[in-house]
Amino acid sequence: MRPGSCCRSGVVQLYVRLPTAESQTPDIVRALSRVMVSAQVDRGCGHVELTRDADDASVLIYVEDWENREQLERRIRSERFGALLGLMETCPTVPQLELRFVSEVQGLDYVASVRQAP
Repeated sequence: MRPGSCCRSGVVQLYVRLPTAESQTPDIVRALSRVMVSAQVDRGCGHVELTRDADDASVLIYVEDWENREQLERRIRSERFGALLGLMETCPTVPQLELRFVSEVQGLDYVASVRQAP
């Protein structure tokens, strides 16, 4: 399938928003890098990313995309996932964790069809 074409079946996304104190941000980024590597080697993890919030640079956004619920649940039960939970406990304000169950992902072909519709 070429990029932007058709669609693919859903994914399960782990989304974590981590507010950090400026002094702790570099340490949190290093620790999250280790969490990322552990996710990338797990079967079923399709994508991992770490970014800063566009509106607040002290907030880190961590995302993992999983092929299905079972693989994400295996990840959550793992000892390595405990490192992410531990990092969340160090946040100066309440972090946010969401599990997003996406049933379908569309690409540019869908955009083109919508734009061409009357």
